[in-house]
Amino acid sequence: MPKEDERKLAIMQSAFTLFGQVGYAKASMKDIAAKAGVAQGLIGYHFGTKETLLVEVVREWMINRGMKAAFAQIDTQASPQDMLEQGLRHVAEFRKSNPEWFMLLVSLWSESVSNEKLAAELLGIYKEMKAGIVQVIDRLELPIEAHEKELLASLIQAVFDGLTLQAPTLLSEQPFSYEQISQSIGWILEGIQSRSSDKGD
Repeated sequence: MPKEDERKLAIMQSAFTLFGQVGYAKASMKDIAAKAGVAQGLIGYHFGTKETLLVEVVREWMINRGMKAAFAQIDTQASPQDMLEQGLRHVAEFRKSNPEWFMLLVSLWSESVSNEKLAAELLGIYKEMKAGIVQVIDRLELPIEAHEKELLASLIQAVFDGLTLQAPTLLSEQPFSYEQISQSIGWILEGIQSRSSDKGD
């Protein structure tokens, strides 16, 4: 890997850790640079602003290391329920092994309330995530229309966010068990299949 790419990744890793430990507002560019072992000016060179760095860090952990990694592990030959279980289980494990993610995402949500640029970036990340979820739903060959797949994708996104919001150990060491995830997905899919059967009668 080129040295420039290594430095960029080091900056993102440091930002992820500091944003997750002390929050976006308290994490300074100086501290991020020191933790990454680079000159502070290099952050500006790669990311421009602190808010751009925040967005890129969230995109990296939410889309690349979260969603894409989950989808890459899904067994496409499995049943619809098993496929969704595999994806959600990955999310649960990801949240557990990356405790900084909670504070990072909360920082983005709170900062975007008063920052139109961040709000637009957050919307873009969620649209990207939903599009990826819809691709997986397409593989399930469920008897639902395109707009219903969008609604199901939104519901799955809400589960992802719910898992994140329940992540702090102060609330629970295991906020959502695999059995609960499995049962909930079963209810969703049974409802879809039951509705489809009713339509066919």
